Amino acid sequence: MLTIQNLKSKIAQSPYQAYVYSYPHKTAYRPLTPPVYLPELWAQQDRQALFLYIHIPFCEMRCGFCNLFTTVSHNEDFMSQYVSTLQRQAQRMKAVLGDASFARFAIGGGTPTQLPIQHLETILNIAENTMGAKLQKIPISVEVSPETATEDKLKLLRSHAVDRVSIGVQSFIDSEVLATQRRQSTTQVEATLTRIKEMEFPTLNIDLIYGLPGQTVNTWLQSIQATLRFQPEEIYLYPLYVRSLTGLGRTDQEWDDIRLACYRQGRSLLLSEGYTQVSMRMFRRLEEGQSSNLSPSSPSSPPSPVYCCQADGMIGLGCGARS
Repeated sequence: MLTIQNLKSKIAQSPYQAYVYSYPHKTAYRPLTPPVYLPELWAQQDRQALFLYIHIPFCEMRCGFCNLFTTVSHNEDFMSQYVSTLQRQAQRMKAVLGDASFARFAIGGGTPTQLPIQHLETILNIAENTMGAKLQKIPISVEVSPETATEDKLKLLRSHAVDRVSIGVQSFIDSEVLATQRRQSTTQVEATLTRIKEMEFPTLNIDLIYGLPGQTVNTWLQSIQATLRFQPEEIYLYPLYVRSLTGLGRTDQEWDDIRLACYRQGRSLLLSEGYTQVSMRMFRRLEEGQSSNLSPSSPSSPPSPVYCCQADGMIGLGCGARS
């Protein structure tokens, strides 16, 4: 029974701790009795506006705030085996799906651009040639990092119609980045962002995190101002979640007050700079005459089926991905 005292206790707890990164959440699943034959199950679903997601579980380092399904690996043979296995999984899934159309495609992780360029190209070919996604006609988003978004990989993504690049900068203050166990420098980040802008991707998204160790409201606003210099179409403002089994999760510090102040002032700054708030975290810059209902993946994507996450299906390939 939930008493008033218990309720007050729950409200007093930090809202930045009880968080598990998983879409959909594991509680959405249940045993099926009797088991359902997968081709029959998909045959009953609307397969004309699916979301295709491919998970790449490799990073150059594990950030102190991260609890995603990823591993630090620089072993090219291991990566090659993973990509080959993913190819086999795609072939099996396509046979199960039959006739299907994809409305969106995303490669996440991990860090997809951690892959050697030939394997990254294979992933794009799996989406197009094996799964049948029409890459030239649908929004495509790829996660990159400052260390791995090299010119040749960005050119490859652009040549395969990728129209949204999302990069986790987190902070433009070197000491704050170091506190999260990331190796990147501000100079490196700025060079990477300049490279991405020169490639003319329709949508650049930059992720920032507030509530980092040592961060103040002033340094947080400095990071947002630095971000605005690159005029990204999207900016995500994430609170630092203190998660168990992560580097930062082993600390006892509490940053709730500063996180709330950062959120409020960061939000005000972005609104004053012409950004529209789409969700608690997401802010989008609209060009003159653009509708705020435009697909977030790309302001200039060709017409395609509209994907609704509450009604349409998702096909997830790779470990850590769910269909």
